[in-house]
Amino acid sequence: MNRNPKVLLVEDDKLLGDTIKAFLEKSGFTVEHTLDGSEAWQLYNRNRYDICLVDIVIPKMNGYELVREIRTKNMVTPIFFLSSEKVQDEDRITGFHAGGDGYLIKPFSFEELLKRMQVILKWTRPNKTELLIGHQVGEYTFHYRKLKIYETKTKIVSGKLSPIEARMLRHFMSRPNVIIQKEEVLLRVWNKDDFFASRSMDVFIGRIRKQLRQILPSVELETVYNVGLRLNVPPELMPIKLTIPLT
Repeated sequence: MNRNPKVLLVEDDKLLGDTIKAFLEKSGFTVEHTLDGSEAWQLYNRNRYDICLVDIVIPKMNGYELVREIRTKNMVTPIFFLSSEKVQDEDRITGFHAGGDGYLIKPFSFEELLKRMQVILKWTRPNKTELLIGHQVGEYTFHYRKLKIYETKTKIVSGKLSPIEARMLRHFMSRPNVIIQKEEVLLRVWNKDDFFASRSMDVFIGRIRKQLRQILPSVELETVYNVGLRLNVPPELMPIKLTIPLT
């Protein structure tokens, strides 16, 4: 990462928001804090942010409405909802439908907030001096340029990838354990969102699942009903980036 990650913090509790802002700035982030959804939407349209932290109950435009607006412009920026303990499961599903990537329940540890932000930014904000060419997962390497899956030590080929499968895997491996909306995958891989592309994607998802079951049965590409897709990866198999320097 070449500059301090920029955060849009939307929290109508001024004291809490100021405290989060001070903590994150001390941790190396640049933070803009606003108290309502309408102003947050204006800020988002004027600036570029690496991650958004959005309270659900905020004036003028609630958190769900704000995130839906953000997702009309950007499907990639990570967004965490800040919610109270009273939030029900149905509300969380609403948040995922709106485009959120996760929830932090108040009161939360600032250290937990920091760790979760660092993990997701590691995948969504790679160093621009490097080009991602693959991921190592356990004993296997997924090489997107060679279109192969092979055992890292022996180089024995365990599977082959089509260009589309390679692009899809690159996208999911870059954001493990995060729900990704199906529309985002369609736009990033096919550059379009229509019925025929969606049907095609279902075929490639089936192929990817088959390959993962054969070599990494504990890694699962899960369909989250009516929300999107998530590559579930256990902690001991978190993908390691393989990059080459950009000159």
